[in-house]
Formats: sequence, structure tokens, C-alpha cells
Amino acid sequence: MKSKVMVLSKQQLDERYSRLANTKMARLTKEAIEKGYSIALIEQEGLEKRIEYLSYDTQVALEQSVPKSSVIKIWCYTDMSELDVDKIYVAFKELKCHACAHSIDPDYCRISD
Repeated sequence: MKSKVMVLSKQQLDERYSRLANTKMARLTKEAIEKGYSIALIEQEGLEKRIEYLSYDTQVALEQSVPKSSVIKIWCYTDMSELDVDKIYVAFKELKCHACAHSIDPDYCRISD
């Protein structure tokens, strides 16, 4: 399944969540940004139908958008309001140059390799 990942800029986040102020989505997004996470919009056909694989699908989509030497750390899904149209917003960090092919520690493994 092909996925599209877009890391949202501060301006895009401000535009989206200014009109959704005081919602749980806006509060989670603000908290994620304060903790140093980036917010990505992931679009993938069939995402809603594969809800039991949501963590796997989002991890793989994010890993495919960064160099193989990086590892992705997901904090939470900040906005699931568009899941019915196969879109989800996720807070993540890219840990650059942390990937290790022989590690058993999840902080150093990529599941898409």
C-alpha cells in the first residue's frame, strides 16, 4: 500500500488547529510540539479498514520518508478525526543516525527493513 507522508509546518498547524481550538486534538498537538515532536499527516488507502495494524502502518510510512540511518519514535496519534477518509495525524521524532541492523532494542530498529 502506497502512503503519503507530509510533515506539517508551524503555519499549517496554526491554520488547522486555530479553528479547532480547545479540542483534544489541538491540546495533544500543542503538547507534542512542546515536547519536541513533529506532526505528520499520513494518507494511506485502506488505513481505516486496517485499524488493527494502525501502529505498524504509520511506523512503516514514516520510516519510508526518512533515511535508512534514522529511526522513528512515535509518541501518539494527535488527530484521528479524518481516519474515515484514510488520514491520520501523528506526533513523531526522527532519531538521525540511530538505526542499527543488529539491535534488539526497539529504539534502534526499523520495522520496514
